[in-house]
Amino acid sequence: ACACMPPAQDHKRAWDGDRGPNTGGMGAYAPSPQISAAELATAEEMMRAAVRGLQEEGRPFVGCLYGGFMLTADGPKLLEFNARFGDPETQAVLPLLESDCFEVMRACATGRLAALPPLRWADAVAA
Repeated sequence: ACACMPPAQDHKRAWDGDRGPNTGGMGAYAPSPQISAAELATAEEMMRAAVRGLQEEGRPFVGCLYGGFMLTADGPKLLEFNARFGDPETQAVLPLLESDCFEVMRACATGRLAALPPLRWADAVAA
């Protein structure tokens, strides 16, 4: 099972106007307004396909799989996977989670995510 979180965007560059040295992330906001509904659906399907592929290969993934995406003129491109939450994006995404965070994390860790009701997210923004 796979449950996607709202998209978040971090701030990589040190100065305004996307200029300056790359900092690795100086904060984030969610949900990101830069991604369209169609692009988000594509990115979510890419994550589901990765989880399905691991399952089909006999290597089911259990836990949190963070996909790092970049939006391009050709649509979202998946640049990286991390078997952890993204930082600082998590600091903006988790406050939006209305479902019981402990229950969600326990279900992820025990492979029971599909047994939970759909995750509930606040209709709000966080940074």
